[in-house]
Amino acid sequence: MKSSLQYKILLLISLSFSLNAISQKKIDKLPNVVFILADDVGYADLGIDGGTVPTPNIDSLAMQGMRFTDAHSPAALCAPSRFSLLTGSYPYRNGRPGGSWDVNNSSGFSFNGDRTKAGRHITVGEIMQDAGYKTAFFGKMHLGGNVYNEKGEVIRQKNKLNTMDYSRGVDDALSNHGFDYWLGLLSGIQHEPYAYFENGKYRPADLSSPATNESTRLLKNGFYRVSDNGLSEIVEAGNVPARGDVNYDSSQAGIILTNGAVEFIDHHVKENEDKGKDQPFLLYFASQAIHVPHTPPFDFDGDPETIDEQVYGKTGAVTSDMLYELDLQVGKIIEKLKEEGILENTLIIFTSDNGALWPRVTHYGDPSHDNNGPLRDYKASIYEGGHRVPFIAKWGDGTEAGSVIKPGSVSDQLIVGHDWVATMYELTQQNMEEDQAKDSASLLPILTGKQPENEPLHEFVLYQAGFAFDGAIREGDLVLMVDRENQATELYDLSTDLGQENNLIDKPEYGETVKRLKAKFLKYNDHDIETIEPRTTTAFKVN
Repeated sequence: MKSSLQYKILLLISLSFSLNAISQKKIDKLPNVVFILADDVGYADLGIDGGTVPTPNIDSLAMQGMRFTDAHSPAALCAPSRFSLLTGSYPYRNGRPGGSWDVNNSSGFSFNGDRTKAGRHITVGEIMQDAGYKTAFFGKMHLGGNVYNEKGEVIRQKNKLNTMDYSRGVDDALSNHGFDYWLGLLSGIQHEPYAYFENGKYRPADLSSPATNESTRLLKNGFYRVSDNGLSEIVEAGNVPARGDVNYDSSQAGIILTNGAVEFIDHHVKENEDKGKDQPFLLYFASQAIHVPHTPPFDFDGDPETIDEQVYGKTGAVTSDMLYELDLQVGKIIEKLKEEGILENTLIIFTSDNGALWPRVTHYGDPSHDNNGPLRDYKASIYEGGHRVPFIAKWGDGTEAGSVIKPGSVSDQLIVGHDWVATMYELTQQNMEEDQAKDSASLLPILTGKQPENEPLHEFVLYQAGFAFDGAIREGDLVLMVDRENQATELYDLSTDLGQENNLIDKPEYGETVKRLKAKFLKYNDHDIETIEPRTTTAFKVN
């Protein structure tokens, strides 16, 4: 990738002119970009989409920007989606369609390149670095990497992660893939290691503790009293005791990550002022909410003695408390951008990694809260409920005259979450390499109102269930399901059957359509180790 400082300066100068053409509103410089990824938030969870849990901060983004009604996560489960949301390519593109999950797996960006040739997957962080951005990541990862035992051997067995030498940290992580700074949980709040890592190094929850194994302990499933601001819970340690920070507290994860994001913005703005620079930033914020364990803090400001912002018990149930906390996280980031005077020139994108939580793990305070609306099924499913998610974009001051994205606008375009990657290519006017972001189409023409609603962004999209056992192809309003044996099993017309109750697969009039869609699905989703499937989108090129 290009790294010349002179090139970056010239690129920024040229972009200040090219951006004027994006909207009638004059844009003097590249915007900051904040990408917010929720965990397990469903199609109808947000207030703006009919949910009963208060989400005023997220709702405000929609009211001041654009809301999409037909947006989909790259997969119906978190780990595969997270690879795609950083690369713009479907999960199967690296030969690991089920995702990288924990750090007993190698990095999803380095793994197998494009399977049959050398190479790796360029992340959106690298794209933005090449455009002169400072880049930062906070939150849940599920992206793989290399961790080591005390002998310096790479650990590749999940049940051996508790032998990890924390003093060695993790490598082939986000520092190696486009992020100047990162702070996160390598496997989320539900998987080992239960600890924070910063720029590849173990960062104890108590910063005065040594960043070594001395600051860790073995943990089993159950509740742990760690602080006075909530209860920590371990829910997926498995049969073998897991290792984590002695002060690890799942109830404080959202506070730590949000404070880290706010501190990054604060530091970046001050650095710009001190050095007389005007460098934009990319902030990728991958919240832990609302994934299990559902352990909201008592007070979001961190002091249970004086409850300034109650979370636990706010809504009447822990799942909806977590959704409420997610909104507080978003609100705190928005408030910081506003405080620094940079909110109106920040493009904010909000979406979720997969569809709504299953009913068996949801405990919403209001029994009328429906997290999935009319959609069939939930997270991990190939049906619409598994992957149709909220997607909101805001860029401007909330007024029509002062906004690039028209406030209160709604788009029914079929999009995929990883389309934001191609959007960054177009925003920064960089050519996309043919073997990168292979399934991503730029949203910029839609966001700026230049592409009519009746002109589809995608000719077709592919759906993936949780672990890629089942898939589907969507073309227009028709969705064809294909099972793990590559058999076409179900066909639905979403224009008349959003709940997917009427299977059309055996209707004679759809016979040729089924054959054609199945052939197209297999062409692009073959998984044959000797095959490199073609792009599903056209690579963005600067005119």
